[in-house]
Amino acid sequence: MYKLIVFDMDGTLLNSQKMISNDSITAIKKAKSLNKQIVLGTGRAVAELREYEEELDDIRYGILESGALIYDFKQKKVLNHKTLPSESVNKIKELVACSDIMVIAMINGQIYLQQSHFDYIYKYKMEDYKALYDRSAILVDDITSLLEKEKDNFEKINLYHHKSEEREESYLKLSHETVTMVKAESTGLEMTAIGVEKGSGLQFLCDYLNIPISESIAVGDADNDESMIRNAGLGIAMGNANKNIENLADFSVNDNDNGGCSQAIYKYLLS
Repeated sequence: MYKLIVFDMDGTLLNSQKMISNDSITAIKKAKSLNKQIVLGTGRAVAELREYEEELDDIRYGILESGALIYDFKQKKVLNHKTLPSESVNKIKELVACSDIMVIAMINGQIYLQQSHFDYIYKYKMEDYKALYDRSAILVDDITSLLEKEKDNFEKINLYHHKSEEREESYLKLSHETVTMVKAESTGLEMTAIGVEKGSGLQFLCDYLNIPISESIAVGDADNDESMIRNAGLGIAMGNANKNIENLADFSVNDNDNGGCSQAIYKYLLS
């Protein structure tokens, strides 16, 4: 019945050591051999996935940057992308200029990060990602200058705060902008163009592949997975998912350290 399965990355396809387990790789290979589409649906940019190229060899398509960029890994080709309105980027720049907020900005699948924020990344509760950003980010001296220079070209901007309360303040200040905002991690606020979410990315890719979205499965654990779990024909929550995703999903599987993704493939995609 189902032809496509899309996996979130962090907290889903990646285990707590930020690795893809062997059982997931084996299940993905089996699904591909049976002509099923296995897709990534992640907030990450292309640059943040390069270290997983070997493990992801059987995955052709990615719904990246929370749906802002749809990518063909085999052809190394952007199939679709949406940028934030420049007026909203200006508002983000004004907010960042007068606050201690770490910015992760994405253009054409590349991420940009201010050097001083990277040096003190633990202040923003993002130290688990320091090694990843060290390998994948372009570090700049002043992120506000980049926001000004490239204001028409950002697909996604993430803001990370010292405390969740500060994130709420930023959310309120930006709530009137024509952007989609999703809370992530413990202090993060992810922004894409209005209407751009993983769910809209899934719809685009299903249309591109001529697969009814009713014949797709979405697997995730966090609030930024909500739209794709809601839009897919079948929504699956990881065992480590938050309560919102758990309540929204049709079924649950094991957590990301105990074979949840392979279980989703064997039990629901290949059954």
